[in-house]
Amino acid sequence: MVQPPQTQQSWIRAEESARHGVFVFLILLTLANLDIMARATRKEQENATREWVAWGVVFVLLAFFIIVPEQEQIQARAGTPGR
Repeated sequence: MVQPPQTQQSWIRAEESARHGVFVFLILLTLANLDIMARATRKEQENATREWVAWGVVFVLLAFFIIVPEQEQIQARAGTPGR
């Protein structure tokens, strides 16, 4: 089945966006891991892990409930395709 060009382009944009999101996530995860592993003792590493997880939860909630809906609203007003 051949998809209309507009549908195909939206799938391509969605795939590009997903790839970008995964890339950013992996970079942030790597940086957090480097910070945690740079700690001298196991106890410091555990405390750093707790801090990173707490901040991670906050930023995920911000992204899902505030940032993404706002970006979608701006894009819908501008009439530009999402990225």
